[in-house]
Amino acid sequence: MDQNSPSEVKPNGIRANGSENGIKTPFLIGVAGGTASGKSTVCKRIMEQLGQADMDHTQRQVVSISQDSFYRELTPAEMLRADKGLFNFDHPDAFNEELMLTTLQDILQGKKVEINEYDYRSNALHPEKKLTIYPADVVLFEGILVFYFPAIRELFHMKLFVDTDSDTRLARRVPRDINERGRDLEQVLNAYMVFVKPAFEEFCSPTKKFADVIIPRGADNTVAIDLIVQHIREFLNNRTRQDHSPHLASGGTSALNLPRGRATYKH
Repeated sequence: MDQNSPSEVKPNGIRANGSENGIKTPFLIGVAGGTASGKSTVCKRIMEQLGQADMDHTQRQVVSISQDSFYRELTPAEMLRADKGLFNFDHPDAFNEELMLTTLQDILQGKKVEINEYDYRSNALHPEKKLTIYPADVVLFEGILVFYFPAIRELFHMKLFVDTDSDTRLARRVPRDINERGRDLEQVLNAYMVFVKPAFEEFCSPTKKFADVIIPRGADNTVAIDLIVQHIREFLNNRTRQDHSPHLASGGTSALNLPRGRATYKH
């Protein structure tokens, strides 16, 4: 049977999405928020609850991609500044907007794509480590500025903003950058005050107004995550029914039965 056949049933019993041409067109969810707000953890919890985290990546119905994989290549002068903690990685200019856009467009067209993994210690994309993204039903795209670029923002069917207070985010970022990314304490604190905090206030925080759902406290907000998971399950099941009843409405935020307008889960 063809890999993308509309009648294909995956191992977990949920029918894969299909279209007239047998192309898998995913529901694209953007997950934004400040540094260390818990974006990747929220995505991880969603995938865990949907039984996707430990599934073979070629069979996953839900996949997660980090915006960090789209940092642009630095010039030699910029690399020297980055090594000293003097380059602003939280500015929109730090990202390869064109590559980000074309990659998400390819994903929405049901194409298999390869994405470079980012090496935080060398401040560069790893030339030999690539993440292969296979056609999926739901794609989570998380990062600090996923709603900043208008052309990219318009691609999302659903937009989540992880809203965590600045003290908590700083308390998370310091040990993370020291232990996982090879930074020293002075570098981390200096970068936060000079680049991270101002960039959040100028570029990231204003994009909260574009969110369909705001999640205070990130992954600690289990009620919000449970509700989002429930919506995604309903969406996946709706796609199963659409295979049998093509006249049913498809896509769009309404497919997840979200309340009209923006919702904030404050539990």
